[in-house]
Parts: sequence; structure tokens; C-alpha cells
Amino acid sequence: MARPRSALATLLVVALALADGLSPASAQGNSPAPASTSPASKSQTQQPVTDRIRREIEQLRARPEGNQVPPADSFTVGPRAVPAAASLRGPVAVAEGSLDVYGRLDGSAYVLNGDIVVHDGGVITGDAMSIGGRVLLDGGRIEGEQLSLSAAPTGVVHAPTASAPLTTWQSIKLVVGWFAILVIIGLGVLIFAEPNMDGVVESLEGNFARAFWFGVLGEVVALPVLVLLCIGLALTILGALLIPFALVVYPIAIAGLLALGFLAVARLTGRVWSRPADTTPDATRRANLQALFVGLVLYLGLWLLAAIFTWQPIAGAILRGVALAVSWVAVTAGLGAALLSRAGTRRLDHRERAAARRPAPEDLAWQTPTPVTGVAAARRPVVTVKDAS
Repeated sequence: MARPRSALATLLVVALALADGLSPASAQGNSPAPASTSPASKSQTQQPVTDRIRREIEQLRARPEGNQVPPADSFTVGPRAVPAAASLRGPVAVAEGSLDVYGRLDGSAYVLNGDIVVHDGGVITGDAMSIGGRVLLDGGRIEGEQLSLSAAPTGVVHAPTASAPLTTWQSIKLVVGWFAILVIIGLGVLIFAEPNMDGVVESLEGNFARAFWFGVLGEVVALPVLVLLCIGLALTILGALLIPFALVVYPIAIAGLLALGFLAVARLTGRVWSRPADTTPDATRRANLQALFVGLVLYLGLWLLAAIFTWQPIAGAILRGVALAVSWVAVTAGLGAALLSRAGTRRLDHRERAAARRPAPEDLAWQTPTPVTGVAAARRPVVTVKDAS
């Protein structure tokens, strides 16, 4: 009996040892499985919808292609996934994160600033729209429409705000900048095209009123002439090819005539304070340069005065109106003189130049001025011939 009893004890010890060895495995099998690191079960921490995201969503809903987007309260913030064995009813809206679909989504998917990825076995029965991301098919399928926008829309809901008015210092800098540009252009004209400016100045001296009204006519017919020019060029095949060239050259030519005419008016205005002491070529050129500079200072000075009073709306508006009126008269008269003189290439003849510079008709210069009180006329001496007898 001792041998069977010892054998029974040995079997009992072995059975207990086996039970102790299998208990951790059974306990591990009965415990819940640890969280998988697969994308289908990744953490989906939800965050509140911020004001910025809400504004972007409302802007998206205001667009025609975004009218099906659900309201901002339907969005969840952060990445989101549809597990492989799950079937979710949509729509599903995600902001600031991607949407991974492993299972079935009955409805549409909308993602703001993220991607929509449909993996193998995943199905979206509705539409898939990604704003600021992409719609990717990784073995799955989308039964509706796929739409990807490069970035979230901006400036749709809020009305455009008007640009802030220029400050006093900005207005002054603008006037000084234009003065510098006109001085540089004037120097170039005096160096390379001084005879043309002389011709425009002579046309202004000849008849300023005629030049002004001719400039008004030029401003009125400038656009119709361009239209007629394009129509005339379109009548032929070669002319039709020159229409783009005409559309570029014509405005440049008008701008050149305006600049040449205004500089001529400025030189004519400034010559009142800078007449040459002698008539040598160097002295004349220096006087023309000084007259141009003085004239530009006078005309741009009006705009500078208006810029200084930018802080005062009423005074600034009145000064700007005065400066605009004076500048328009100068530019118009200069344009008319440039047109009449054919950009300074047509010079006045001697008789026209003398008539322009003559203070009074020559045929009246011989007359003796008679004072108000009267002057006793001197009696001419009469020579009498005495009779020799």
C-alpha cells in the first residue's frame, strides 16, 4: 500500500504544479485585451470647436460647393476612425484631423484641415469632401463624389473692410515721391528732347487758350480714337495681329504727351521767376532747368499743402480740390500744346513767334501818347520864300 500511496502523492504534486503553471495563462486569457495600436483603434480625443474653426466652417457653408456641409456643432475636433467591423451612419464631420475609414460609413464624410483615407474593406456610401487635405483610396471605395480643396475659404462671410485712409505723413511721402519722379523725367527730357519741349512751350506762348481747348478735345476723343484704331486694324489680317501692339503703344504715347505737356507748362510757369541774364546756350539751359524746377515746386506745392492738412477733413478736401483743378488745367493745356506742336516737332515760324512775343502791334508804335490834360502841338516851321523884287 505504501507504493500506490506514494505514487498518488506524486501525481497530486505534479497536478498542482501544472495548475500553478497554467493559471497565469488562463488569467491572461480571461483579462481584457490590451489596446491595439492599429489605426482602427487609435485614440480619438475630442476637443471643443474653437471660434476659428467655427468661422472657417461657416465660410465653407457659404460657398456653393459647401452648402451640404453640416453646421459647426456637428464637427468633432481631432483625428477619428471607423473600425473595420463597425457600420456607422453619417454624416461624419471632422476638423483639425484625419478620418480613417476601415469599416462602413452610411453617409457623407467632411474633413476640415485633414485627409480622408478609405482603407481596404472600407466603404463610404455618400460624398467625401476634404478642405485643406486630400481624399485617398487605400483599397476602399467611395460611392459618392470626391472633392478636395487646397485650403479653407476666407473672406466669404465677413464683408470686405474699406482700406484705411492715408495718414498725413503717408500723404506727404506720396507727394514727395511724385515730385522726385517728375524731376527725373524732366531732366531726361531736357537732356534728350529739349527741342521738343521748346516747341511745346512756344505753342503755349502762342495761344494758351487755344492749347487748353484743344487739350479738352484731346481728352474727350482719346478713347474713341483708340476704338476706331482697333476697328481699322481689324479689317485686315495683318492689322488684326497689330491690335495687341496698338493697345500697349497707344496708352504709352498718351502718357508721354501728358508728361511732356505738363513739364512744358511747369517750365513756362517757372520762367517768370528765372529769366536768363544772357542768351548764351549754357545760360539758357541753366535757366530752363531752373524754370522747370520752380514750376514743379509751385504745382506740387499745392498738393503738399493739401497733404499737410490731411488731418483736417474739410480744409484738406478744399485744398485737394484746388490742387486738382490747377493741375488739370496745366495738364490739359500741356496736352493741347503737345498735340498742336506734334510733340514739339512743329515749330512756329518767325511771324507767329513775333506775334506771340509782341506786347503791342508794331503799326501803333509810331503814335505819340497824348496825356489826359492834352499837349499843345508844336507848329512846324514854315519856310517862306521872299520875292526877290
